[in-house]
Amino acid sequence: MTLAQLPRPAVVLGFAGLLPFIAGSLAVWILPRGWSDYALFIQVAYAAVILSFLGAIHWGLALAGTGTDGSDRAAMTWSRLGWSVVPALLGWFALVMTPLPGLILLILAFFGLLQGDVLAVRRGQAPAWYIAMRRPLTATVILCLGLSLIRILL
Repeated sequence: MTLAQLPRPAVVLGFAGLLPFIAGSLAVWILPRGWSDYALFIQVAYAAVILSFLGAIHWGLALAGTGTDGSDRAAMTWSRLGWSVVPALLGWFALVMTPLPGLILLILAFFGLLQGDVLAVRRGQAPAWYIAMRRPLTATVILCLGLSLIRILL
């Protein structure tokens, strides 16, 4: 499935959501020390918010009964709802950590969440088009966070 075949509002809003990640990475590299530290904090905070959002998508899909017979019992399992709150917790942990481990945790969390999303699509718990959008979005997020990580290592 190509991006042109995906729901246009999801694509536009999804890719617009990359702007703070891209701006954050640029700011970390080009701003003077004090400002770049603040830009890094803003980028990490935004990443934590987006992780929470991505986890909440699974809560919403469970509420809608996606991938089940539509019954609450089939949709509202511990594993499914538990998986939906893990990203928010990881984002919060990253936010309260120092930048180096926080960025590493965020990179791993975005990668892990993508793997969970692939599994959810395979199980029919998320729409098939979702992964076609999530892959380039997640790759860009990981690249931006990785660039910021490299900057603080230098």
